[in-house]
Amino acid sequence: MNERIFDTHAHYFDRKFSELDGGAEAILDGKDFKSTVCGVVNVATNCDNAAACLEQVAKYDFMYAAVGIHPSDAQNDCKLTCDGEIARLRDVIGDGQSRKKNKIVAIGEIGLDYYWQPVNKPLQLEYFDKQMQLACEFDLPVIIHDREAHADTFDMIVKHPKVRGVLHSCSMSAEMVREIVKRGWYVSFSGPLTYKNAQKVRDACAAVPLDRLLVETDAPYLAPVPHRGKINNSVYMISTVEMAALIHSLSFDEMARLTAKNARDLFRI
Repeated sequence: MNERIFDTHAHYFDRKFSELDGGAEAILDGKDFKSTVCGVVNVATNCDNAAACLEQVAKYDFMYAAVGIHPSDAQNDCKLTCDGEIARLRDVIGDGQSRKKNKIVAIGEIGLDYYWQPVNKPLQLEYFDKQMQLACEFDLPVIIHDREAHADTFDMIVKHPKVRGVLHSCSMSAEMVREIVKRGWYVSFSGPLTYKNAQKVRDACAAVPLDRLLVETDAPYLAPVPHRGKINNSVYMISTVEMAALIHSLSFDEMARLTAKNARDLFRI
């Protein structure tokens, strides 16, 4: 294993890392991390934690930022308004010079989550639609969260044909993945790719062309086997890359190399 891996989706500012001695920095500054990982996209989930995300990104040359409003965050605070939060997000994204300084490479994490109840579908769809509009305006790719909302997610992608991005931690079927890829999108896989009962996820991975395939952690969540249940980090992603390589009949180094290239192509790094 000579090639280093690119983690396209993590949340290293998440409070869960405080449970570890030294917090997230102990991982990010570690010898294993530096020898294993070549890049990370640190992904905000609302306008408040975007500041912590960007502050962390500024400390590490290998780290880049995505800023957006997660569907669950969108409906968690009834005092917030969609137009108000979108205006705040616009300020966070800033102009071209500001985006370059802050290493903002995508709008995300955005999308739909119909798993956690109660679900306010109209509000989630409004946030999703307006952030897709922002992506078109700023010419930025998006990072989409889709949980038990496959049909509506697909419809939103079709509605915005000029927007491109990645379906993160994919749980769609192989058939839907093929339709997503036809529209120029990338598809990313995380720890569940290694789970015993996740054949559907492996089938979806097999359906993704090699030039559209990405890997991620979603750290601190979704740690792969054999680390399942632990606080996830990018070093653990070795297991995910190994599984993706097995599915596509490649070596580890070949899979690490091509997914890192795909990440740089999508995020224009």
